[in-house]
Amino acid sequence: MNNHKSGAHAVVPALLLLPLVLLVVAACEGGVPGLGAESPHGGGGSLQLRFDTVSSMSLLPDISMQPASYTVTGLGPVQESFSAQTESRHLRVDGLVTGTWTVTVNAHNADGQRIGRGLETVSIVAAGLQELPIAVRPLPGPGTLELEVRWPQEQLASPDVDARLLGYDRSERQLPFSNNADGRAEFAADDIDAGYYTLALQLRDGESVVAGASTTVRIAEDARTSGSIVFDQLNQPAGAVDVEITPDLDRPLEVTIGGALESMQTGTVMQLSAVVANAADQQLFFAWYLNGSSAGNGQQIELGAELPTGNYRLDLVAYSSDGRRSGSATHSLHVYSGGSEPSYDFIDTFQDGEIDTAVWQIGTWTEHGGRLSRDRVYVQDDMLVMVFEYDTQYYQETGLFKSSAIQTRRDDFGYGRWEARLKPPDQDGVLPTMYTIDWRDGGGQTRQEIDIEFVTVNIGDDHSEVHLAVHGADFSSWSTQVELPFNPAADFHVWGFDISPERIQWFVDDIVLYEYWYDQQAGWIDAPYMLKFNFWSAMYQPGTPGAGNWILGPPAADTEIYYYIDWVRFTPYSP
Repeated sequence: MNNHKSGAHAVVPALLLLPLVLLVVAACEGGVPGLGAESPHGGGGSLQLRFDTVSSMSLLPDISMQPASYTVTGLGPVQESFSAQTESRHLRVDGLVTGTWTVTVNAHNADGQRIGRGLETVSIVAAGLQELPIAVRPLPGPGTLELEVRWPQEQLASPDVDARLLGYDRSERQLPFSNNADGRAEFAADDIDAGYYTLALQLRDGESVVAGASTTVRIAEDARTSGSIVFDQLNQPAGAVDVEITPDLDRPLEVTIGGALESMQTGTVMQLSAVVANAADQQLFFAWYLNGSSAGNGQQIELGAELPTGNYRLDLVAYSSDGRRSGSATHSLHVYSGGSEPSYDFIDTFQDGEIDTAVWQIGTWTEHGGRLSRDRVYVQDDMLVMVFEYDTQYYQETGLFKSSAIQTRRDDFGYGRWEARLKPPDQDGVLPTMYTIDWRDGGGQTRQEIDIEFVTVNIGDDHSEVHLAVHGADFSSWSTQVELPFNPAADFHVWGFDISPERIQWFVDDIVLYEYWYDQQAGWIDAPYMLKFNFWSAMYQPGTPGAGNWILGPPAADTEIYYYIDWVRFTPYSP
């Protein structure tokens, strides 16, 4: 809706870039209704606006940064004005008096919160059509940052958190944490300037660094960014770092670490490189951190020659030269002395070019409304590929989708840690999975089962979650959805679960997602099982109960969709 009025003004929220285009033509040429009246100040002109959106993502504030609507106001000669509301990135305004106009654009998200503002001037000429680009940019005001650090209370005598926010312009702000007596420290401030930062954090016991972490943080005006960092194991003398980050953020640089090893012997080195997939032609700067301490700069570094045995977290932070984009990647490293390399009870890296049928059984039966086939499970580029297709003709003839499944022939696995490097698809309406399954009594129902399921309709750049579940024939099923601070379909991540006699722990990239304790829940795991991956869908039928109501299938018709598995391994439980 558009209205003329005097003294019109506007403001806008924070976080996005919207080039807007204004065009001016003669007053009688058409455009926004109600803005075409003749003006006594000249022959009249018109304004046509078009917006384009650029968004980014990393450790995000708690508001949506997607524009849903725009308020456009203009102030011209002798207090002439106009005001318009639009959901489009293109707007044309007719009937403007000649002279200089100041045009303001405000962007709002779906909740009505302001997320961007832009302002430009334009000279309107009689019977002319002017084009005015307006860039809508983030609000510069401060936002809130809330952080929590947790560790095993009994392991530290004099705990202290040393944390800094580092800006791309080399600015630095110390973050004073308040230590509590229960193995927890907190920080909160509402005066952090909007923009990207690197959070560099170390946990100390006296003068000794026992753990550390670094990650990208984004602050937006009047918004809250929060995160919880959990150190379950400390390097006294050895340990690991589990980081739990809560927030969500706009699209960041997509950063990965090339050449990283998961374990290496003392005295050896690895050559590391920074890889950024979506930098275009931007100049980038890189900073490397090892357990929160600087480990070098530049796109390539060498690491490892002098590292003692222990567990390390390697972090890479990338910045664009203008400071408007940033992104980070992390990698867990275990350094062992000679002869102490981790021993896996089961491992397959799919490096032989084909599936080892002595190890794996490819599904050829019918399950979950789909026909399985060997043709839809294969090795390509040293990784396992699983395929799903909604073949419309085949579905009309059989009532079945073309799905896929593969499971271990071995069915006597017990307590231990399963890990798999996975990349689910980004197409809505399918369900790629990783789970244990126990058919020891035969029949059509599993006795005990642990699930990781990617409901693809619930993953994306703006919001992502993963479905975790425990099922059994002798107890009530349990499930939950855990929100993720990243899009799992954008890159490979290491997913898995750790099964012990007391609990199940799900994780991604060594970050704990959830813990299921048998003494607090109805279910348990106490019998041997096999590991299985499957890839399926279910037809959504409103009003009809079933899996289709949460999978929301099928996906796009007559299109193959791919689920990638880089490697899978199992480490037996050790008390």
